[in-house]
Amino acid sequence: MIAVNDRSTTSRNHPSIWDKEHFSITIGSILAFTIIAFQGLALATIAPVLAEDIGGRNLYGWIFSAFLLPQIVGTVYAGREVDRHSPARVFLIHLVFFTLGCIVAGAAPSISWLFLGRAIQGFGAGGIASCVYAVVSSAYEDKLRPAILAATSAAWVVPSLIGPAIAGFVAEQWSWRWAFFGLIPILLAIAPLTLPSYARIKPHNLTAKADRRLQLAIVLAIATGLFLAGLEIRPWIAGAAVAAMGLGGLITTLTRLLPEGTFTARPVMPAAILARGLGLGGFAVVETYLIFSLKDFGGVSATRVGLILTVTSILWTVGSWLQSRWDRATGPAHRPRRLATGFALVFAAALGIFLCVAILQEIWLWAGLVGWGIAGIGIGLAYPTAVSIAFVNAPAGMEGKVSSSMILIDLFAFSIGVGLGGVLLAFAESTGRSTELGAALAMSLGVAMLALAVVAGLRTRHLPVTSPSPSG
Repeated sequence: MIAVNDRSTTSRNHPSIWDKEHFSITIGSILAFTIIAFQGLALATIAPVLAEDIGGRNLYGWIFSAFLLPQIVGTVYAGREVDRHSPARVFLIHLVFFTLGCIVAGAAPSISWLFLGRAIQGFGAGGIASCVYAVVSSAYEDKLRPAILAATSAAWVVPSLIGPAIAGFVAEQWSWRWAFFGLIPILLAIAPLTLPSYARIKPHNLTAKADRRLQLAIVLAIATGLFLAGLEIRPWIAGAAVAAMGLGGLITTLTRLLPEGTFTARPVMPAAILARGLGLGGFAVVETYLIFSLKDFGGVSATRVGLILTVTSILWTVGSWLQSRWDRATGPAHRPRRLATGFALVFAAALGIFLCVAILQEIWLWAGLVGWGIAGIGIGLAYPTAVSIAFVNAPAGMEGKVSSSMILIDLFAFSIGVGLGGVLLAFAESTGRSTELGAALAMSLGVAMLALAVVAGLRTRHLPVTSPSPSG
């Protein structure tokens, strides 16, 4: 993509994500991310209830994996198509899939039907996110992107604050099924807000031929499934063999799906994509096992653990707002510094928590609040900045591919990081080591990923001082 027609003179002179030209795209994009965030957080709350109701406690993890694997395919498919067709068409297709998935999952009479609904949802969600990111690259000029990225980051805060509570209340008072059905009115509201504006965005690559990215995405989903399944297989030797096979397929396929030079942090765009993926993955790993440690041997209640997550979500939004203000004041030239600074903050916080668990064999509520609060600000500074750097260096007509690449590496780093962390924890406990040591080993993986994210962030310093003129 992409060109936006009929821009007003007023918008050119005083552009804003809230002006007449961008208002409906901004609201629709925020709602799209909000609905994806809400369903994920809500499902985490109601999953034990629905597993008990329709069976499937022995397949509990696959309630989430059934969403993840088709999400990979939907992400790549939408990223390819949005460079060749109107984003309105691509967005509508995936919005319909997501809505259909909500209906099937909500009406599921058995766990197999729930898996089907979650799979349809995942395909739709992957495409929605990929499409929105491509539109952000195309419909907003470079100096507006930090602001719209801060706004979409804020879209995760409200669901994190009220999503689990609402889902739990609905499940207790009525049925867990309404956690799916209740999303449908919001999905119907998103369409009129986004589609007219998305229809004005024209793709550059109308004559581009389809490539093999979709087939590779399917292989990637299968490899991811093998990896996740291998982590659950016993005995360990058989599980390790299956997981290693899946991991090999993952890495091989990703090297062909991601921009060339991503895994070597080639400046500038590939390095920004790698930094974002490693940073988010490392953040997720440390957060996952911080929560585990607080509840398991830290003596912290679930309610207080939830307080840490809430504070972190709010501070993530604060960090996103700060990066927008910072960008407005200094321009593109300071983005690499902001990227490295943000991930350095997350790394420092994660290292402190890791050392606390590894050396002192203890973790406290205040350490989680302070440490992970700092991490929240850091990830808020770095995560949207990586997107801005990647988009300003994306070749014209490749916005969809770059968007899907960023989401893919996020999914890869998150699932592999958390999965391997679980293996390290289980290995420590099965060999007679303490739970504290196992949690520290799992966290060490996240700390290492964050260190590499800082290094990759520093590799974006070749970013030009003046950004290219907007394609719109």
